[in-house]
Amino acid sequence: MVRLASIYDHVADGLVRGIYFRLLVFLAPIQSVLLTPVQGSTPAFLLTLASAAILIVSPDRQYTRILGFYAGFVLIYAIYMALSLSGYTIDQPDMSRLTVIREVYIYGQLKQTHITQGLYLFTALLFTFLVYTYYQESFLRYAFYGIIFLSLYGFYEFVFFAIFQTNGDFLSNRNFGELGVAAAGAGQGDFATGSQLQTSNLFGAGFMRLKSLTGEPSMYALSVTPFAVYAFGRRWWSIFVVLAASLVLSTSTTGVIGLAIGLVYIQVRRRPEAILYVVAAAITLALLYATADPVRAAFDKLLFNKLDTVSGNTRLQSFFDHAGVPFDGNPVRLLFGLGFGTVRATDMMSNLLANIGVIGLLCYAIAVLTPCILLREAEDRVALIATLLAIFAMEMLTVSEYAYLPPWFMIALAYARVREQRRGRVAPAMRQRQAGDLARSWRG
Repeated sequence: MVRLASIYDHVADGLVRGIYFRLLVFLAPIQSVLLTPVQGSTPAFLLTLASAAILIVSPDRQYTRILGFYAGFVLIYAIYMALSLSGYTIDQPDMSRLTVIREVYIYGQLKQTHITQGLYLFTALLFTFLVYTYYQESFLRYAFYGIIFLSLYGFYEFVFFAIFQTNGDFLSNRNFGELGVAAAGAGQGDFATGSQLQTSNLFGAGFMRLKSLTGEPSMYALSVTPFAVYAFGRRWWSIFVVLAASLVLSTSTTGVIGLAIGLVYIQVRRRPEAILYVVAAAITLALLYATADPVRAAFDKLLFNKLDTVSGNTRLQSFFDHAGVPFDGNPVRLLFGLGFGTVRATDMMSNLLANIGVIGLLCYAIAVLTPCILLREAEDRVALIATLLAIFAMEMLTVSEYAYLPPWFMIALAYARVREQRRGRVAPAMRQRQAGDLARSWRG
């Protein structure tokens, strides 16, 4: 049988595709392990930043595109920052009710955080660009290997804490939360060195919320949920069950929202009548919530208590305070915000509105959702669209993190599929064969 050629056939060219990219996508989910004392120097971040030096040995002609990305990002970021900071010449914003990140000024209104947060953004976008530019199907396999490793390490932590009532994380060395408190060491109070420890009574007293090597449960959900949704869409049931079980143990509202949106979309697209089942399930859950104490306790823990608490009220007030920043009458601030990295909100929508204005929010929405419109022929089209919708909903509603790489991997994958569709160089039979080979590799 003649094997059809594919632009995504794996080419083992030693360091670059044979080792570098496999390591990069495998290590991408790990955020609580630093290789240097510098905050943010995770393995994947350092590999991404070192791409210019590493990829120069590649025989590809795409290296100039990487250098072009470097130059393009610096230019666009500098122009956008200048436009944002020009708003301060009109008036000074009232930031008394905002969560201002470190106030260390370099020159005029330019702050240290404008540079450091820009570096985080640069790394995340460069990672996305690298995956998109050099994409091969093996990347997807190793990305899932990394996510499965993350979940298995989380299961280990969960069981260790249930038995010994202390933090069993022996890999993390990054400080989360208050740095002074976190430095106290593993198992001390609510924080541990490099690993924020949160307990939950959802499964009874003495259990921790699963967070693995991401720092906290909501960030674990942000990293794992896109892959759980994608696995469900591809009918990789064993992988989905493992990832979904780990998300349940995280007791994260972020995971609940992402799974609900992604899975409902997939089911409705597969079988339009599934919307009736969704409505029936919602009614059944409402009845169980009203009549069954265990169901009520679970929903209260996962959703409702988080809204009707001081923390929930604080988050809601934070949303209104930060989202209202662009609408104070300053036209420049309306369009370009306070400057990327100025303040930090608890959700991406108000965070983007405050920092980069309406234009920045629209650019982010377009970047994430455009493949949902362009994808028409990809074998995993429904799974990818569901994944992007889940990512967008989780970011907009519950978390404001843009430096966690797993969601960006899925965005890069979606754009790679759009490119494949546009070039039309992979026959449908070959795409189906690739999907079958990948599915068999999970089972075998």
